[in-house]
Amino acid sequence: MSSRGITAFYCDEHIRSPLILFSPADADAMLDTLLEGDVCQPAAQLHSLDRPTTSAGFPTHLLIVGVRRDRQVGVLSSMDGNCRESNVVSVGNLELGQGPVYYSLNGEGNDFPLSSEIPIGKVREAVKEFVASGGMRPTCIEWGEAGTW
Repeated sequence: MSSRGITAFYCDEHIRSPLILFSPADADAMLDTLLEGDVCQPAAQLHSLDRPTTSAGFPTHLLIVGVRRDRQVGVLSSMDGNCRESNVVSVGNLELGQGPVYYSLNGEGNDFPLSSEIPIGKVREAVKEFVASGGMRPTCIEWGEAGTW
């Protein structure tokens, strides 16, 4: 059975026509677009078209990825009802403190703990794993409980 892919939303046009990622190269191209764009600290929302949805048609999982060109870092947030810890964020340098830092998803500010920022290479690795696994939470990075920061 072939994959239907991973949807990526990071601009208004994706509401009508979502970007579909099928390969690691597609993931790299999306991240390059985010890093090279005009938006300061942009973010994208990803989910698999192959995983189940709720009765209302909403995904049961999401991966939010944000990137910062100026520091070559990014953040990841994973929400997955099938995991023991359903809502987690990437864990970076805990000595940086809790933050917050802000990333823009379709013009809306999303805050993350400062300690959730990780090197852009690890962000790329995690997004590629998400695409290759059909939307499963990446295991290549450390996750911590998402809470109030």
